[in-house]
Amino acid sequence: MTPLAFKPASPIPDYNRGTIRTVALAAALTITPLIFLGGVPATGHANVLSRASVQSQGEPVTLEETALPDGRLERRYYSGTSVLYRTLTATRADGFEVWVAEGHPSQLGRFTVKGQQLTVLNGQGEPLWTETLSKPLCLPELAAEFVRAHWAQLTAGGQPLACVTPIIKARKVAPVQWVRLPDGPNGVRRVELQPGSLGMRFFLSPTRMTFSADGSRLLAHEGQFESTANLDGRARYLKGTATFSLTRAAAEWPPARFGSTLRP
Repeated sequence: MTPLAFKPASPIPDYNRGTIRTVALAAALTITPLIFLGGVPATGHANVLSRASVQSQGEPVTLEETALPDGRLERRYYSGTSVLYRTLTATRADGFEVWVAEGHPSQLGRFTVKGQQLTVLNGQGEPLWTETLSKPLCLPELAAEFVRAHWAQLTAGGQPLACVTPIIKARKVAPVQWVRLPDGPNGVRRVELQPGSLGMRFFLSPTRMTFSADGSRLLAHEGQFESTANLDGRARYLKGTATFSLTRAAAEWPPARFGSTLRP
């Protein structure tokens, strides 16, 4: 398959341009070593791990995940040569970081989980808020890892598995939940991400994901994706069906890495 062309990635802001508090916080967030997703080693070149075509209204959109030379996972949505949304994920021994590097200005920021502590910075690297998580944090970039980590808690017909997701613009976390559906053909497992409150029904449509029977690989995604920036600059939730031409293995993480008090 011929690699698709990208526009050059936008430079990542320098955290040293912030206040003394911001510098100290940024330094504290980057001193722990990286753990590569799914055992992906740092190499001298980028390595495409997954690719999907998202069928939705408007221009065709491609979702692609790449292992960068420094071990981070880059996730981007693009249409032609225009990048609509881009995140960088670094995993650590006691948590992870997700940086929304491109998208609508209201979406840009950095989320760090360390133990049960969540720290959030805005797109300029300025602290927004911190809180102690009472429920695990779940994000689209790590949906496969989250589901695999909580595989034992996701039982068919069982109680929903509650988690929260951060919203930069509102400066808070919002409730969502995972529900396991009946297994599909050949034992594939199906789960659904749902709003966790009445208010979240206005922002999240039920989204179904299909995993391999052992939970190690995401095979299908139907419903809602990240909120990308349109070519006209407005933010919108991308909705549709992803057809994967390449799928990546989900790393096997303990629930505690998401801020969960559950044990495997």
